[in-house]
Amino acid sequence: MKDRITASILAIFVGGLGIHRFYLGQTGRGILCILTIPISLWVAPAIGVYWLLSSNESFDNSYNRQRLQRQQADIQKEILNKLK
Repeated sequence: MKDRITASILAIFVGGLGIHRFYLGQTGRGILCILTIPISLWVAPAIGVYWLLSSNESFDNSYNRQRLQRQQADIQKEILNKLK
């Protein structure tokens, strides 16, 4: 599961190199950041600050969706097993 704080710090400090996108598993966007370094130097820190100010839920909905779905399915299985 990707951490919001880690992704934010990477975006703020080394975002121009797209490291935050590689961390999130978005290889294509990471390469795009490298190819557009002058733009990424301005945009990536803004994205990092946005992530810092956002909630864990909104970040998870965008970047950890599969993990959340798996976790919810496990909880549902536990509840069904307890009801049996």
